[in-house]
Amino acid sequence: MDKITQLKRQRRKIIKQMPPFERILRTTISKYYLTCGYKKCRCHKGEKHGPFIYLSLTEKGKTKMYFTPEEIVKQVKEGVVNYHKLWENIYRLCQINREILWLKKKWE
Repeated sequence: MDKITQLKRQRRKIIKQMPPFERILRTTISKYYLTCGYKKCRCHKGEKHGPFIYLSLTEKGKTKMYFTPEEIVKQVKEGVVNYHKLWENIYRLCQINREILWLKKKWE
């Protein structure tokens, strides 16, 4: 099997491993413990409320925080993992495409 055929096979394999696009999230997950406004509450003595899960996302130079309900935290984490997998796969696809282009001296 020649080099180009091997590269094409690798490329098809990577494309099949791509995460589903509807399950990709570009965000950062943060966990916060908060104090409330009630002065006699336990949170003012060190036992804070939480954890509360927030997503942070930078859009147009501004960071926005979004409260995340507990029932979707697992899905959000999956979306973040998928985002990183997507970019790893894109990086590898670009390497393969470059190698094919160099070997063939033209796009397919």
